[in-house]
Amino acid sequence: MPGRGHVRSGAQRYRALLSLPAARVPLVASVAGSMPIGMYGLAILLLVRDAHGSFAVAGRVVGAFGVANALGAVAQGRLMDRFGQPAVLRRVAPVHAALLVALVLAADRDAPSWVLAVCAFGAGAFLPQVPAAMRSLWTALVDDEDLRHTAYALVTIVFEVSVVTAPVLTAAIAAVVSPAAAVLTAAAVGASGALVFAATAASRRWHGAPHEVGPLGPLHARGVRTLFLVLLAFGTAVGVLQVALPAFAAGRGSAEAGGFYLAAISAGSLVGGLVYGSRRWPGRPPLRLAVLLLALGTGCLLVAAATVPVAVLAAALAVGLTLAPTTVVCSSLLDTAAPAGTVTEAFAVTVMAIVVGTAIGNAIGGAIVDAATYRSAALAAAGIAALGAVSGWTRRRTLLRSL
Repeated sequence: MPGRGHVRSGAQRYRALLSLPAARVPLVASVAGSMPIGMYGLAILLLVRDAHGSFAVAGRVVGAFGVANALGAVAQGRLMDRFGQPAVLRRVAPVHAALLVALVLAADRDAPSWVLAVCAFGAGAFLPQVPAAMRSLWTALVDDEDLRHTAYALVTIVFEVSVVTAPVLTAAIAAVVSPAAAVLTAAAVGASGALVFAATAASRRWHGAPHEVGPLGPLHARGVRTLFLVLLAFGTAVGVLQVALPAFAAGRGSAEAGGFYLAAISAGSLVGGLVYGSRRWPGRPPLRLAVLLLALGTGCLLVAAATVPVAVLAAALAVGLTLAPTTVVCSSLLDTAAPAGTVTEAFAVTVMAIVVGTAIGNAIGGAIVDAATYRSAALAAAGIAALGAVSGWTRRRTLLRSL
């Protein structure tokens, strides 16, 4: 049967990647390094909401963490390209963990919201960029172009495998112990994963290519700027939903239950990434990118239309199906859109776009939820995703050349 053939072919692609001895330990370490990223949004949101009683304040603090993470991702990417991965990861991991301890202590002592935002900003800036490092390793470990695209899908899949359980884990820790315990658990797991990754032979051997592209790095390329704009809209739409879904749960008595809706998004993304990376797809990548953004907007409309938990869960799953394929298409487009020698930094720029967008979305979502309803926030997310599709399609020619 054709369906079985596709499944078998896809499984062979992933098996070929997992059979590479040099990739195994870094891959496992990247799971640990990625998991906290899925925990921090909800954990910090709940921590600050308990301290200040406001989703708007909590959204701003989470936004500060996200903006700093975005800036730190680009800085770390440039430093990795120049000085290697271990030199960066070994330094940022302990600082990141220490600043999260400071955030928890500040919240416990009812510190002003600006103090919490400063601690969150610092912790976000030093969050170890293990996914970007893993993406760079794949470019060195895999020569075949088709298989490399599957490897890029695997980066996203590993991320989703890591974070699909993270919101549920966060909700469980927050409910049984406290949101502070969830933040500290994420800090310990993330720092440990980064240090193990930095100790692997593959990471120690990897070196970036020398390049001179100016202070803006890969953003000097028009195609990278296009991807940045598209992923900024993508991240903003997702960020709005990250606040809207816990707000829906809070309206029914338990904000912590929002973790299950966020987990449904991650589960959908995992499935979407597995399917997308298992085969070739028709159409040029810019067209696929526009279609995926429109599908994301449609999923947001389904969230807005849903009125009962089961329907919201199904809509969140539908949203998730579009996420990993979108990021995989963008990662693949970097091969033609980004200047040579900027592999880690260019990927970090796309991560920055998503993270900045998510931070903006968290703040927008918090404001809309406090002023209106979760449904209004989901409608706003749909409109933002549609804007991303339009901007990517109108600038599609820039994605097929590097300058």
